[in-house]
Amino acid sequence: MDASTIAVAFSDDHGRYLLPSVVPGRYQLRASAAFFMPTLRNNLRLQPGVQSIVNLTMSTLFEADGWLPAQRRRADEPADDWKWALRSTANRPLLRLVDPEDGISVSSSSEGVSRASSEGRVTVTNGDGTFGDGGMHQALVLSRTMGDGEGAVLRADVGGNTQSVDSPGPSVAVTAGYQRQSPLGGSTRLVTGFQSHPELANGSMPGFGPGFEILDLASAQKLEFGDTVVIDAGTLIEAERLQATRFRTQPYVHVTARPTDDVVVEYRYATSRQVQGADDLDRLKPQITAVADAEGRPLGNEGSHNELAVSRKLGQDVVTASGYIDHMNYAAVGGSGILTRTDLQTTGIVEDPTTGTFQAAAQGYQGRGVSAEWMHPLTPALSTWVEYDLGTALVSNLGAPSIQALQQNLSAQTTTAVSAAIRGKVLHTGTTVKAEYRWQPNRTLTQVNGYNNMPDEAYLSFFVRQRLWCGRFLPQGIDAVVEASNLLEQGYQPFLAPDGHTLFLAQMPRGIQGGLAFNF
Repeated sequence: MDASTIAVAFSDDHGRYLLPSVVPGRYQLRASAAFFMPTLRNNLRLQPGVQSIVNLTMSTLFEADGWLPAQRRRADEPADDWKWALRSTANRPLLRLVDPEDGISVSSSSEGVSRASSEGRVTVTNGDGTFGDGGMHQALVLSRTMGDGEGAVLRADVGGNTQSVDSPGPSVAVTAGYQRQSPLGGSTRLVTGFQSHPELANGSMPGFGPGFEILDLASAQKLEFGDTVVIDAGTLIEAERLQATRFRTQPYVHVTARPTDDVVVEYRYATSRQVQGADDLDRLKPQITAVADAEGRPLGNEGSHNELAVSRKLGQDVVTASGYIDHMNYAAVGGSGILTRTDLQTTGIVEDPTTGTFQAAAQGYQGRGVSAEWMHPLTPALSTWVEYDLGTALVSNLGAPSIQALQQNLSAQTTTAVSAAIRGKVLHTGTTVKAEYRWQPNRTLTQVNGYNNMPDEAYLSFFVRQRLWCGRFLPQGIDAVVEASNLLEQGYQPFLAPDGHTLFLAQMPRGIQGGLAFNF
């Protein structure tokens, strides 16, 4: 087939265009645009007197990498407000080709969207029982998107904590983000957020003090060099306040190279578990880590992570192997149980009386590890994951020591973890699902390969989000949400408080939450 150019056309905002004077035959169709990967369709046959329509989708380089295993992403939309709000027009079916021989010369994309849109969501859920997420929560998300990839999003969340001496008022979380396409290719993102948790208490605070406050400013910049190399770099600037205020800057760099169509090589350097890439800015309300020393000064859950990973596509499956080196300055260990004021005064524990949970600072460690992952798609929108990790975690020694001896009864050990998951969406019903089980030895209190796994990925858990259709009885745009974690209540380790009552340390507490989301 001759590869010379026969005709050229430019699409309008909705993907409509005209290729005049195209004679019947076999063609190759190529679509290209600035900041997008070219799309190619071979063996396109045009018959005389027959209308031919071909749908093409153009994607950015990162969207084209969608077959890669999303190691640290969740399938649920509530943790994905940015992607929900700022879904771009860039990944819609863009071009429809019509053979003009029979006089039909115009066609439009059935999935085209306007260049600008506004969206909103109101979510009402009960807290899932995890640290800093108690009581009833009302969240509002507003967004404005433009067809050129720019957009802004605002999220506000108010948690109705129990009014008591230990819980003086509701928690508040406000986050605002902005995204724009970069002139050099890729995108730029800026997200700032503030969280206030007056219910969180530390024994060094007179009268339990103002609680815990955190201010975040995160930026991310993606630079694309053709179709083979992408550099993603950014910084998280964070200020935490307990009895004192602590500032820290945590940069990251993530380099992705595609030497062939089926192989991707990645190098990642990170100093924060919270922000290791531009996609981590999707979580507009990240989970809280609040640990302190004996004087109530925030320590932060920080360190460094260096990782080299290679992914290969084998048919529809994807296999990933990686090696990493971690250094943790401090580790946050979570637990549950009722603490007295004496308990708090003799340790650096930060308590959440609303949920009956607490967090304590444990010794840091250094470790090396390897990870292997296999992903298999069941449908275009639903996939299975299996992962094996060999690395370092903090392990509880035998016995039931007192909480004051926590540091001396934890040690860093090499251990394993295995997880299996089903994540994605059921196309016919529109149900978003995530079901997973992550096994670790019962005595481990932190995650193996902690920089690649979110804090809530442990033991048996599931998430379901379903659009409700009840005819005229309920308005359109209502979703039901149910999420449960650690259903089998695994991994709880007993410790003794100073007054003799039993506390439990657990990597992930058992919790169930549910509610409704109203979209408009």
